[in-house]
Amino acid sequence: MIVLLFLYYEGRIVGWTGRSVVPDKKPKYLTEVQSGFVYGLDKQTYNKQFAILCEGQIDAIHIDGCAIGGSEISDQQSLLLNRLQKDIVVVPDRDKAGSKLVERAIDLGWSVSLPDWPSEINDISDCVDKYGRLYTLYSIATAAESSPLKIRLKTKKWFV
Repeated sequence: MIVLLFLYYEGRIVGWTGRSVVPDKKPKYLTEVQSGFVYGLDKQTYNKQFAILCEGQIDAIHIDGCAIGGSEISDQQSLLLNRLQKDIVVVPDRDKAGSKLVERAIDLGWSVSLPDWPSEINDISDCVDKYGRLYTLYSIATAAESSPLKIRLKTKKWFV
């Protein structure tokens, strides 16, 4: 079984992504979209103070955030996100690839949120499934940190 998402930019469909929901199915994702795309930019309206950036589109759907569709932020994606003129708060997945995302976020001067979630919570979707959307958003917002030193110290606990 595959979940199919249409990808929008400025109100137009610009691509699609499909995710297998069958465990251990390869490939897990199939995507057709121009490189440098950021999912969820259209939902970052003027009334939002910050934009939450995560790796996967499913995570972004849960919180009306943005997703880069992987664990590496391209220069084009960073330009699009900075164009929002909002604070960007990165929430990585709890895996090795997520640690690379944290370093890139620090290099870009963005905030990083590493909430005090139990170790079995690997990403935003897991947290929403277990605790709900409101708690997840609250925990992300209150754990957001902009100091590179504090972010690096928190990663010691997050990526255990």
